[in-house]
Formats: sequence, C-alpha cells, structure tokens
Amino acid sequence: MYVLQELKSELRINGELTEIVDALKVIAVTEFWSLEAHRRERFSRFLAAFEGFFQMLDFSTIEHPFARDTSGRLSLLILTSDERFMGGLNQEVVDTALAQAGAGAADLIVVGQQGADYLRTLGRRFERLPETITSRRPYEAANLARQHILAMAAERGAGRLLVVYPKPVSFLVQTVKTLPLLPCTELISLEKRELGKREAVLTPRTQVLVDSSPEALVQYLVDTWIAEKLLEVFEDSRQAELSARAVRLEESYQGLQDNRKKLVHSYHKTHHEALDKGMRDTFSAQVMRRR
Repeated sequence: MYVLQELKSELRINGELTEIVDALKVIAVTEFWSLEAHRRERFSRFLAAFEGFFQMLDFSTIEHPFARDTSGRLSLLILTSDERFMGGLNQEVVDTALAQAGAGAADLIVVGQQGADYLRTLGRRFERLPETITSRRPYEAANLARQHILAMAAERGAGRLLVVYPKPVSFLVQTVKTLPLLPCTELISLEKRELGKREAVLTPRTQVLVDSSPEALVQYLVDTWIAEKLLEVFEDSRQAELSARAVRLEESYQGLQDNRKKLVHSYHKTHHEALDKGMRDTFSAQVMRRR
C-alpha cells in the first residue's frame, strides 16, 4: 500500500507539473506570434520614413563620427537572457562575441544575467547594461541604451560597436547574429541607395525648407537610427528567447508525458500485484481455517 500511495503522489505531482509547463509553453508561443505580427509593419514604416529623408535632402557632404569613422576602440554589446529553459543559446551568443576579431581587447557590455555569469567564469572583464534600462518597455529601453552606449563611446573613444544577439530563423530554430552598429554602415548604404532617386523626386523648381542645420539633422538621424536598430535587436532577442523557451518547454512537456505513462503502468502493475497478493492471502487464510 505504501508503494501505491507513493506512485499516486508522483502521478499527482506529474499532472500538476505538466499543466504548469503546458501553460508556460502556450504563453511563450502566443507572445512570440504577437510580437512577430506587429514588428514587421513598424520596421517597414520606419524604413520608408528614413528613405524619404534621403530623397529630399543631400547629406553626403556632412561628416559625423558615428556615421563614417571606422577607427577607434571596439566595443561588443552582448545580448543574453535572464530566463530559464534557454538550452545553450546564451552560451552560444557569448562564444560568438568572443570569437570576433579584436574581441580580446574590446570593451564588453552585457545584457542579461546568464551572459554575465558565463563571462565571469571565463575571467573576462565586462560591464552590465544597467537594469534601470533593460527593465523598461522596449522602445524606452532602446532609447536609454542608445544614450548610455553613445556616452560611453564618446568617453572611451570607442568608434566601433558590434552587437551580438540571438535571432529566430523560424519558430523552432534560433541563430546568433552580429550587427555593426557603429559606425552606422547601414545608414550610409541607405543614403547612397537613395541618392539616385533624389532627381526623380525633386524637380529643378522644388524648394526644401530646412529649419535645422544639416549637422543637427544628421545627428538626429544617427540617434534615431541607432535607437531603432537597438529596438530591433532587443525584439529579435526577445523572440529568440520565446522561441527557445517554447522548444525547451515542449521537450519538458513530452518528457513529463513519457514519465506519466511509466508511472501509470507502474501504478496499475503494482495495484494488480497488490490485489493478487491480497486474494492469495485471503484464499490461504480460508484454507487454513478449514483445516
């Protein structure tokens, strides 16, 4: 009877854990697809707005250190997660960052406790992006992160910043990506691509009134571009986190289901054995009384 009680208790615990894991998996899946639905539209609208700037104005003669300078100290921004059920994704992100050219002498900026713990075991010095930034809503966090990173870059003379982060290839597959954020090479490429469209948009009679100086406009565009790219990688990282978590939770769910089948089999087997033993003991007792 004691074994049966133990098996019944294990079945109850298994059922409760299965329900919890299934609920966590559903939450991760729902949040993943919800994030996927709205982010694509927002980023496409943002890119269209930026293209409009370069079609209207010529910034090719304006120099900005964060837009064109390729010299200076290298910084690596490493995005990892604080969440469990991530498999080896966090470690893969850190390993990819440390494998970059110049990583040995680079300044390391880490987001996420898991990445910080791993770097600590490797004996690498790093700086944590303050939780007062990462705990905010994504857009606010991206703007605060931009301010913090640019201030640090200006202070240390870091003209190059490489972001290393997880990105979902699909719902079931994640990869690690690198994004050169400083200098803004994507911004320069966009400017050159839109340069050829300017003549088609602006006729000789067209006049564009600009209230701010070209330098101030370039500063605004650089700041906005960096904040938007940070928002993009933050959301990519969040999606990869949700994807990895859902996959690991599904594996845990299947493991619990398999374990439940074994427990049910053991319970029924033990129950039948107990019944058989009880019947044999009863029969033996009756035989003994008849004698």
